[in-house]
Amino acid sequence: MNTDTTTDGTTSTFAYDKLPEVVASYLRAHVAQDYTAAVGYLAEDVTVMDDGHVLHGREETLEVFDKSAHDYDVETTLISVSRTADDVWEVGTHLSGTFPGGEVDLRMLFTIAGDVIQQLEITV
Repeated sequence: MNTDTTTDGTTSTFAYDKLPEVVASYLRAHVAQDYTAAVGYLAEDVTVMDDGHVLHGREETLEVFDKSAHDYDVETTLISVSRTADDVWEVGTHLSGTFPGGEVDLRMLFTIAGDVIQQLEITV
């Protein structure tokens, strides 16, 4: 397990070492809200399903993530990790912030192809 500093300055412990390095690196960048770095771990032609929307490619994904970060203050807490298939990893997260509803638990499903994330599905 590794300890990371969250955006509010507190520390959290999450089992990054149970994930493939590409997913762990993506999550570290995502939690730090460094979306430019985070999308670098995605395949160029990645498919991201987020909040009922399908995003195609790194560029569109970065635009949507940056807009969300601009519109809302969000704190992400990583909760759980499981391997659902040889190339698929599930990470449970909890978000709190200034978005409608203020709190939500999400499931992030990562499909790995080689050394990149080929698909990311984010659902409630």
